[in-house]
Amino acid sequence: MTELKNIAVLGPGGNVGTAIINELLKDETRFSITAITRATSTYTPPPNSNITHKTADYTSFDSLSQVFAGQDAVINCITGGATHYDPSKLIIDAAIAAGVKFFFANEFVGYLTRHQFKRLPEAFVGAKVRIRGYLEELGAQGKIAWTSLNGGPFFDMWLMKGPAGFDIANRQARIYGTGDNPLFWTPLPAIGLAAANMIRDPDPIRNRPIYIFPFTGRQLTQNILLSTLETVLNTKFNVENVDVKKIHEHAMIALERGEGAKAMKGLTVGNQFYEGDSGNDFSHLVENELVGVKAASVEDAVRDAIQRYGEDCKIVEGMFRVEACEI
Repeated sequence: MTELKNIAVLGPGGNVGTAIINELLKDETRFSITAITRATSTYTPPPNSNITHKTADYTSFDSLSQVFAGQDAVINCITGGATHYDPSKLIIDAAIAAGVKFFFANEFVGYLTRHQFKRLPEAFVGAKVRIRGYLEELGAQGKIAWTSLNGGPFFDMWLMKGPAGFDIANRQARIYGTGDNPLFWTPLPAIGLAAANMIRDPDPIRNRPIYIFPFTGRQLTQNILLSTLETVLNTKFNVENVDVKKIHEHAMIALERGEGAKAMKGLTVGNQFYEGDSGNDFSHLVENELVGVKAASVEDAVRDAIQRYGEDCKIVEGMFRVEACEI
């Protein structure tokens, strides 16, 4: 059995990094955690934790190799520009050079092997597909073991920040199409738990991706979310029905023209809510039990999200009010 003791986390202050670290800390002294950030980061380790904080230049092979020295595993939770191919490959290559045994890729939110994900412009979603391929090659060659975790979009953030189509503070809902397309979203705490369990027992998940989804069957749709919100908050929402087919079709036209920036919002919405071309169903790949993820109720997940973010949580207007792009 492979045992991982020294764990480096890149991007420890983000949503995913924080969730994973919080789970690993429950093991008290089992893991020696090193949080790695850029020198400009304001990250501070949790109080009374055994976390070591180091900084690195993410564009420097030597800098990364130095901070990875002595680490058994690297968990990559970086977002933004560092998810593109060359920066991601540099991190992996530096980990190999430093003798790291295990690499945890920063996938988390996509069904990477479906063509609906692969058609998304890499400039906007990062090079996760190509990096998955690179890791598969390295794993087959025995140069480093790897894994990745995917649970679809983060349930909590999408519900509370607008992409799910709900403005909870103002009791408004935008229902895309029928509102009945199955959704495969996972709360962040479940992501953190699964990832930590994968580090605790890496052999069953070695050199392959893991998919999780804590809700059962067709238990999660926009309409179910709307009904649950109205029950939990004991109020009715003002509902606007949105033509998601038009949003999707316009986005595809823009994509075919090479106008990726214009297409992205429509593609994001279409991939989740448009029955005709969503590509978000990975239910046949789910392995909840393997990584300790238990079934959850939508109502409990909604209550937890509202409690953590607050009923007055402000939405990201640009991701809430998505319309068909101009063509």
